Amino acid sequence: MAIPKYYVRPDGLHETIIKINGKRKAFRGKTDREVWEKVKSYRADVVAGKTETFENVAHAWWNEIEPTLAPNSLRNYSPAYERAIEEFKGEDVASITAKEIEKYVNRFAKTHAKKTVITQRQIIRQILNKAQREGYIAYNPADAVLLPKNLPQKKRHAPSSDQIAKIKAGVSDDFGLFAFLIYYTGCRRGEAQGLMYEDIDLKNKRIRIQRSVYNTGPTPQIKLPKTEAGIRSVPLLTALADALPNKKHGYIFSTDGGASPLPGWKLEDLYVGYKMRTGVTVSPHEIRHGYASALYESGVDYKTMQQLLGHAQLATTMDIYTEIFDNRLDDVAAQMDAKF
Repeated sequence: MAIPKYYVRPDGLHETIIKINGKRKAFRGKTDREVWEKVKSYRADVVAGKTETFENVAHAWWNEIEPTLAPNSLRNYSPAYERAIEEFKGEDVASITAKEIEKYVNRFAKTHAKKTVITQRQIIRQILNKAQREGYIAYNPADAVLLPKNLPQKKRHAPSSDQIAKIKAGVSDDFGLFAFLIYYTGCRRGEAQGLMYEDIDLKNKRIRIQRSVYNTGPTPQIKLPKTEAGIRSVPLLTALADALPNKKHGYIFSTDGGASPLPGWKLEDLYVGYKMRTGVTVSPHEIRHGYASALYESGVDYKTMQQLLGHAQLATTMDIYTEIFDNRLDDVAAQMDAKF
């Protein structure tokens, strides 16, 4: 067995590239000896027939991970998993290089937003982690792949003052309470679907947010928040208290008298009709940002804001704070001019 030639990369790792079964493969390590051991180990695996296609490893990984995924994660992971298989199909996992993955990620990033690109790279990395654990590859080439710079990032902004006025004026609409409630509580859409009259404490003026609705078919499903931060109490503001029906039991938004929550497909239909009648154009998530903006303008500190919004990570709250502050910078500048 000929000893290959090595070179030291800019990152300090030693590397050699050899041809095995007609395919070029790179091996890296901290020393020439470490690289050489990886080469020998891989050649031994090839001789023993221990090779596998990306597609087969991906299927094995998916069979492990799919039952553990929350519904929202499943919706994000599933298309990324399918795209990864489509891209690398029958390739031997040991022949896939970081450069090949990076080319794919760069090409993918030209037509997709930052979050989607991050998920796509993450799925490829997890599949190749499975290959590494099974001994088909000595290292994971996806670990070396960097995201392209300046990726477009889709942001949802807080509603304008005109939209907020329409949300308030539209509370008497047949489905106006839904948007109105989100604006006055900061609920996520699924959390608003899952609210029950039993969650409302009129005496202490609190609303307990402790469940969410998700939809995988025509029948709505109930889930608990994925983090402890998602279970929280928020103030029951006077305007919302006055708008709520005088009921004590059942789901607030329902088609069967409160016995079960409103299905997702029905909510979509009702919300489209509500927007057409009232002139409201923003999504429920954008209305939630309106709640965050109102908290900021009320002088609520970021830690309390994190708790009211149910964010597990403070960084998520701070991103919203930064966006709100940027949008109000001209107003702040005017206040500073007057004060100085």
